[in-house]
Parts: sequence; structure tokens; C-alpha cells
Amino acid sequence: MDSCRVLTAEELRELPRLTIVFIECFDGEYQAPLPTIMAGMKCYDGTIVDEDGSTFSNFEDDMKPGRMFDGSYFRFWNMMPTEEQRKEVPWDA
Repeated sequence: MDSCRVLTAEELRELPRLTIVFIECFDGEYQAPLPTIMAGMKCYDGTIVDEDGSTFSNFEDDMKPGRMFDGSYFRFWNMMPTEEQRKEVPWDA
């Protein structure tokens, strides 16, 4: 069984259609991770769409600090992480 971990851009591209990932956002305005994690699904066109309908397709940019106007960016987990796992994995890893 896989262990819970942050996925790379290449791994996200290789995921099969309908795979569920868990998306965490680092809020650039508050300089801290948001408390909630969204589920996202890999679509037939290679994008990932989250529960709010946000679409991710350029994974390298999505995971890069400063990706959004306020400095927010994302990381994608293969499983729902625990609070301890979220704290243990540095955002710049």
C-alpha cells in the first residue's frame, strides 16, 4: 500500500482518469496553509478539477509559490493527509 505523500507534477500527469487526489492550498495573503483540503479528480483531458470546480492543468505552475496574484499555491496528495503529515512535510519540498 502506498504511503501518504505529496505528488510531483510528473506523477499528476501520469495518473489515470478518475483518480482522486487531495489538494492543499498555501494562502499567500496569510502566509499559512488553509485549514481545509479539497478532493479533486483527474479528468479525461488531463486536468484535475476540485470540489469547487477549480481546474488545475499546469501542475508545475500550480505548485510554484507566487502562482496566484496573492502568492498562493497548491500541493497535491495521493491520500488524505493527517494534520501531522501536513505539518511534517515542508511546503518547499
